[in-house]
Amino acid sequence: MTALAEAPEIFLVRHGETTWNRIGRHQGQLNSVLTLEGVRQAEAVGRRLGREISDWRDVRIFCSPLFRCQQTAAVACDAAGVDVERIVYDERLQERHFGEWQGLTDAEITARFPEEWAARQRDLWNYVIPGGGENYETLERRLGDWLAEQEAGQRIVLVTHGQAGRALRRRYLGLAPDQALALPEPQDAVIHLRGGEARTLDGDF
Repeated sequence: MTALAEAPEIFLVRHGETTWNRIGRHQGQLNSVLTLEGVRQAEAVGRRLGREISDWRDVRIFCSPLFRCQQTAAVACDAAGVDVERIVYDERLQERHFGEWQGLTDAEITARFPEEWAARQRDLWNYVIPGGGENYETLERRLGDWLAEQEAGQRIVLVTHGQAGRALRRRYLGLAPDQALALPEPQDAVIHLRGGEARTLDGDF
């Protein structure tokens, strides 16, 4: 896979810390709420976006409809001085569905599904989680469908999730699966994607 020759400019934001992040529960497509630290992270990211983007008139703002992303996007927009009514929600931007493992910790999964967990560890990119779960390949395909609809050069703020952000960056940057799996998933920074390259913009704390 090669980096996209023509692509939008994306300011990629992961939602702030949630109550389930803090205790290690896999959220998938279930909802949890931001902690006070998560709100602080969203504010800091919003301030950094406000410093990076001087003219918002042609910027499009997309967001996963899951509540933790809605919260993050609203707080970040407020901190950046941008009208929250501009946010567009798209179901394709949701986190990877974690099937029967949604709401469970790693310890609970390994206790209840030891063979399945071992199989996943052997092939993290392709393993399909039982009970309607997705693998990274499926996740990348729906993120890729969204990306293909965006115009080259369009400036976009995208608020989504950790694994969804990895899948999007694989498609955008032309990475191998093992490279994508090693990508960080910061909740206190913006990943700036432009011209087939990425740089990290720390939040303004």
